[in-house]
Amino acid sequence: MRKKQLPAGVQDKLFRRANGVYQLEAQMNELLRVRGFQRIETPTIEFAEVFEDEQNQDSLYRFFDHQGRMLTLRPDMTLPVGRVVASTKIDLPLKLLYSGKVFRYHDEMKGLQNEITQVGIEIIGFPSAKAEIEAILTAEYVLRKLEVPNFHLELGHASIFKKIIDELSLGEQKAEELKGLLLSKNITELFAFTQEFPSDLSKFIAEIPLLFGDVKNVIDKAKHLLPENHPIMEDLYEIEQLFLLFPSKTQEILRVDLGMIGVMDYYTGIMFAGFSEGIPENFLNGGRYDYLFKRFEMSSTTSVGWAMNLELVFDLLYKTQNNQRKNKILVHFETEEIAQVTDLVNAETELSLFANLSETLDYAKKWGYREVWYFKNGEFNKQEVETDE
Repeated sequence: MRKKQLPAGVQDKLFRRANGVYQLEAQMNELLRVRGFQRIETPTIEFAEVFEDEQNQDSLYRFFDHQGRMLTLRPDMTLPVGRVVASTKIDLPLKLLYSGKVFRYHDEMKGLQNEITQVGIEIIGFPSAKAEIEAILTAEYVLRKLEVPNFHLELGHASIFKKIIDELSLGEQKAEELKGLLLSKNITELFAFTQEFPSDLSKFIAEIPLLFGDVKNVIDKAKHLLPENHPIMEDLYEIEQLFLLFPSKTQEILRVDLGMIGVMDYYTGIMFAGFSEGIPENFLNGGRYDYLFKRFEMSSTTSVGWAMNLELVFDLLYKTQNNQRKNKILVHFETEEIAQVTDLVNAETELSLFANLSETLDYAKKWGYREVWYFKNGEFNKQEVETDE
């Protein structure tokens, strides 16, 4: 019997978390709207053909409708946005924002969430470099406004991995093996891989797990590991030049990771990911995808976007900000005193529905209220709520 159970990878949100994630989503939508992005909403359910070119098809939630057509819960937002742009033939360029649920199945043993809330942007049809700059500056703007602590953005390039695969002439299975080694930064196994597939790139491949951190130092080191005039040099140059375009304040939060692998297979150029102390994984992923619209029979269109995992950001903010005491007041009253307390209710003050004062005080302590107000012997009293600190 599973009437009281949930499938693996999904969860109920209660009280503070449900309200906190909801408010954070609304706050991010407003921040992005002010920055010039227009909201778009797409259905949770799409035809499976929208995602038919996606890798990792086993991670999709698929099912048939009553007419026998294959449907899927959307695993990401960018492809549905591409479908909307292609099907409606909206005039480009556009700066779009979205938020909503996405679904990807993960093995239960990994303990990952199969349902997450994403907020993100898509910048479509603008010159490439300026779109990348705006995407990164917008991410920085939002994270600073949300007061996400000690965050940084890492730059990478989708072509690096693709050029390695092409030069080593790796089949799909070996390419996936190399991808796994790069993601896990397994130095020992990577060295063994270079012995199995020796090439002029062996030194570079073996060092990739260590090629992250300060942009200038990492790029300089990578250049010495690559053969002269190798095509990957172009990718390093692109990262380097993009970095130099930013003001010093933004450069301070930028890093590089030459082993970055795109979470989606449609990335074609610069990629970036967001990290912060207190979050065990990247909470933001983005990059350039110039050929995505070809899937929808459109010509190539320069596009850049990013998506943020809202639950991960909320959990971090709750630890650092929202775990503070509420600046709120709970008003205890007897039934016959309702006329005296009605006008006290506002954004910071709410009525207690408990029968006696002790229950009101216990509730206020449990939920972090600052004060309890009440009448006693005809006099109005204010009592600060004790804490366990």
